[in-house]
Amino acid sequence: MNQSVSAKQLRPLVQGLCKKGNYQDASRLVMGFMEKGYVDYDAADLCSGLAREKNNIPLAHALANLAIKMAPKNWRGWQLSYQAHHADAHWAQALKSLNKIAKLSPGVNAEHYLAKSEALERLFRPDEALACLAELEAIGAQSVETRMWLLKVNILSQQKCYEEISAILPAWLETVQEDRYVASAWKVLARALDTQGRYEEAFSALTKGNELQARLEGTEVSTNAVRRRIEVFKSLFTPEWLSAWRPVEPASRTPVFLLGFPRSGTTLLEQMLDAHESVQAMEEPPTISTVMRQAITWMQAKASMSSQVSRRTDWKKQWMDIFNFMGELGDEQVAKLRETYFRVAGQEVGLRENTVLVDKMPLNTVDIGIILRLFPDAKFVVSLRHPCDCVLSGFMQTFEMNEGMANFLDLDDGASFYKHVMKLLWQYQEVFQLDDRIHYVRYEDLLDDFEGETSKILDFMGLEWSESVSRYNEHAKARGTLATPSYQGVTQKIYSTSRERWRNYSKWMEPVLPHFQEAAERYGYDLSV
Repeated sequence: MNQSVSAKQLRPLVQGLCKKGNYQDASRLVMGFMEKGYVDYDAADLCSGLAREKNNIPLAHALANLAIKMAPKNWRGWQLSYQAHHADAHWAQALKSLNKIAKLSPGVNAEHYLAKSEALERLFRPDEALACLAELEAIGAQSVETRMWLLKVNILSQQKCYEEISAILPAWLETVQEDRYVASAWKVLARALDTQGRYEEAFSALTKGNELQARLEGTEVSTNAVRRRIEVFKSLFTPEWLSAWRPVEPASRTPVFLLGFPRSGTTLLEQMLDAHESVQAMEEPPTISTVMRQAITWMQAKASMSSQVSRRTDWKKQWMDIFNFMGELGDEQVAKLRETYFRVAGQEVGLRENTVLVDKMPLNTVDIGIILRLFPDAKFVVSLRHPCDCVLSGFMQTFEMNEGMANFLDLDDGASFYKHVMKLLWQYQEVFQLDDRIHYVRYEDLLDDFEGETSKILDFMGLEWSESVSRYNEHAKARGTLATPSYQGVTQKIYSTSRERWRNYSKWMEPVLPHFQEAAERYGYDLSV
């Protein structure tokens, strides 16, 4: 803690740091005061919000844990805890925090009932979730009306009440004031209509939902950070560049990375693998994203010291100048990055010895380069699915906006994103010579031969078949930490209703098919309409 800063000065200083984007230093300042017994909840809340926005969930947890340690009977510390658990989809812990808030706070409001209902829905307790919504309606829900409706129809979807959804939603959607929850509700309606074979109506609803979300939250594809990383890495990663990298020692423990394009079946695979007694799987943890932020800070410093980055150059030249120092990460820097990786992983799963750690994050496909810098002998399981079904599924799903999912608000954007991600994957495979360290599994083959395909994956990971894997749906329900849009599907036995779904929408998909040509030929997928 900076001794020259008084408690009265803390909040304005934190606000100033956060306004400049320096939320990490602001957080350290807030926690320094906490350790001395002074908890400024408004300052902590500001830092936590920015940490969650930047996907720095470990920092959000650190703020919450320290606040609770210093003042366990203050409900605002538990509020910080709820927000952190909500961010990483630890629904059982989120519900525990909400119950603490209800016990310790002077009163609960509509936001509390809404949050509790969402946690119950995510824990597959729909009847309790609906009862909680009924309490919300009883106290007046005007301030959270759109969020309440979205949650209600999500619960009805969990109960497979698709006809009820298509009966009650349209009239409400046409009259309500538009926001991002309304955009998501249009997509819930679309999926309900899809189950009834009403494809024209479903696509119309999808278009309305995505266009609304694009107006409210969308960003230009040309400035999309994930696409920019792909462009930079495609230019940088060559055999010549890799030959100049400093060698690093292998890690004492190396995870298996579960990758693929979004909506390709990675959540299903992750749940299956996590059901195995010798596996600890993490569902979309902020491991690599946290490591990448730390590595970029070091690379920016190196680039600045070498005067290689000019502010007058275009963005791509600046980014290439910075990432060019990835090969300069030596044993000391890599050791620190590995320490960060396993600290974040430990917060996700509570690491045990003698288990295979599986890190599932589809778009870590883009960051295979930094993964191999940390773990030179890493193995990769890559989930494949018909590219049309991947992109259509992304177009149909409700999701929190981020740089990756922003590509799915338009079919052509989604299709071109698929093409660029896969081309970068193939480039990594070639330049790093990964043929023996990548295992591909097609979602469609998994549907046809569950045990056979799963056994191949386990053999690739050095594990024997276990019957517990076939009960993955029961395991998923008990786990209570599902974060992705697939959370309802993977708690059911394996099903094939989404296979070749794209053909029901072929007249809208046809213009984007050229983006999929190379992948279809490589993996044996039929694009004929």
